[in-house]
Amino acid sequence: MKFYLLLLFSSLSASLGQVLFKLSKANLKSFSLYAGFILYGISSLFWVYSLKFLPLSKVYPFTFLTYALVLIFSYLIFNERLSLINFLGVLLIVVGVFLTFLQ
Repeated sequence: MKFYLLLLFSSLSASLGQVLFKLSKANLKSFSLYAGFILYGISSLFWVYSLKFLPLSKVYPFTFLTYALVLIFSYLIFNERLSLINFLGVLLIVVGVFLTFLQ
């Protein structure tokens, strides 16, 4: 169970890294850019560490949570509009990852 929480944290940190990349506006002097790199690196380390204990078929679906979380953060932080299709896509991703978890 703790490795699934680690994977969830991996997806969350990758998503926050993406948000920080957007906030940095690709400015090489921006703190947000480097913080995003750090979060993205931490995310990768947790993901690879999880592979040591879980099969790839269980680990890989958690990467799709990153897409769902980025959409949610885009809405909350950047006030980007989410369509019904976006919402349904997020719902399908979450259900799919949950079903993989049950397997």
